[in-house]
Amino acid sequence: MASETRSFEIEGIKFYILEGFQELYRVLASLEKNPKWDVLALDQYMTVEIVSLGDKVRLAMYAEVDGKKLPPDIMQQEEVEIEVREEKIILKSFYEYPAMSKYTAMAIVKRINSFRQVLSSILSF
Repeated sequence: MASETRSFEIEGIKFYILEGFQELYRVLASLEKNPKWDVLALDQYMTVEIVSLGDKVRLAMYAEVDGKKLPPDIMQQEEVEIEVREEKIILKSFYEYPAMSKYTAMAIVKRINSFRQVLSSILSF
């Protein structure tokens, strides 16, 4: 699936919406260090929001899938909060970075890939 990026600006805040994650690093690496912006990336299974508040960058990841069984050792990982409610498995993760840079963009993509690995192991269980 090809990634599609849309952007718009409201009251000086630039918003980006990405369908898929292929273009995420390119978009993050192109963003300025201090201005306020908001990037929302989503696919069939998860949603990621990255927000610059000027002096810090926040990353939030969320996924909700049908099921109630987890791989045996999945709870040992500490990067993703996992909750089982009735017939749903909910995954959440939050991080904060001091400022945006190309290194921060790489760190964010690495965190998202780790989250996706946990999600993938649950989906394939």
